[in-house]
Amino acid sequence: MAILLTGGKGKTSIRLARILQDANIPFIMTSRKGGSESSDDLPVAKFDWLDGSTYESPFQHHSMKGEKVSAVYIVMPENEDPATPTNAFVDYAVQKHGVKRFVLFSGTTAKKGGPVVGEIWEHLDQIGVEYCVLRASWLMVLAINKSAENFAEWQYSTTIKDEGKIYTACGDGKIPFISADDIAAVAFHALTDDEVPGETVRVLGPELLTYDEAAEKLSKALGREIVHVRLNQEQTVQQYMKIGLPQAAAGFMAWLEFNTSNGSEEMTNDVVERMTGRPPRTLDAYIQENKTTWQ
Repeated sequence: MAILLTGGKGKTSIRLARILQDANIPFIMTSRKGGSESSDDLPVAKFDWLDGSTYESPFQHHSMKGEKVSAVYIVMPENEDPATPTNAFVDYAVQKHGVKRFVLFSGTTAKKGGPVVGEIWEHLDQIGVEYCVLRASWLMVLAINKSAENFAEWQYSTTIKDEGKIYTACGDGKIPFISADDIAAVAFHALTDDEVPGETVRVLGPELLTYDEAAEKLSKALGREIVHVRLNQEQTVQQYMKIGLPQAAAGFMAWLEFNTSNGSEEMTNDVVERMTGRPPRTLDAYIQENKTTWQ
């Protein structure tokens, strides 16, 4: 048994790789640059969603030592039509290498048959493989492929450190913030347990918090005021583009934030504890572990 991880060394993939490594389960990561971008002991194969000639590479990588890929973790590509290449690779993996199981990372808004992730979800359902769609809420990490947790390493690190501010259009929306570590732990079980946990599971954090409350927690931990600055949807698009997102992705993120302001993420469950045997990490614990990032 071996696990194929797409998503390069993104937020959840890198953490999932470490869990697999600790469990002595063979795995292969993928990247458009292959092993040339690897500076550690993690095996990386050259792979490009938009280049079908690279699809074979991870299956034949020398680190696999003859192990067959039994499951694939899907973090869809960041192009205008991610469903088409994703479904093409799924078909290749099934037809050429007999892969039986797929775990698809997405957000809570995904619906089978809906746009983008929903098209991949529907395809997995139609071809009759084992699969699970992980629908994660707003993370201490987001589904844009940066190797970071939101507050500490990507979206908010500079504004918290330099300005004492968090910019969102989430308003008073309550959010069950979830850690990338917890998502990776759930993904590990979905990929390796004897049975998939279900067609889809919502991966949610342990508490419902607004961004105002998150800012208060940061203020208390850092000993200085951190303010949540409320933006409208268009201002949020511009904020995301300022940190490097393409306009389409920035628009999608702004839409997610606006929906969150209307209560779309106000939910909790016990999935993390039920699947991993431990409760999900709280935002307080996360802030204490990472507070030097903002000092």
